[in-house]
Amino acid sequence: MATPSTTIQRIDQLSDQRSRLYRLAFDSRRGDQELKQHIEEITAELDQLWDLRRRERVGKLDGIDLLVERSYVQAYGQDYRDAVAPAAVEEEGQAVALVA
Repeated sequence: MATPSTTIQRIDQLSDQRSRLYRLAFDSRRGDQELKQHIEEITAELDQLWDLRRRERVGKLDGIDLLVERSYVQAYGQDYRDAVAPAAVEEEGQAVALVA
């Protein structure tokens, strides 16, 4: 698993590499498909790395999001509609379980 610092380092490396390729394509007026394909591959990897970085910043690594999701489902149900749906009417004298 990548650490925040290695994610940022990789983003920096790829950004520099992509910038060099853009300059090469502009300076030489190269429009070859291989160069364009390489730029697209770098851009796709950068998109994935930025997504990873955003998840790192909000603490959604190491299963934290899974724990939150399980807690939510246990408390409120599978769907937000489960949380806002009216509770079933209980018969008089029956105990009602409250969800915190």
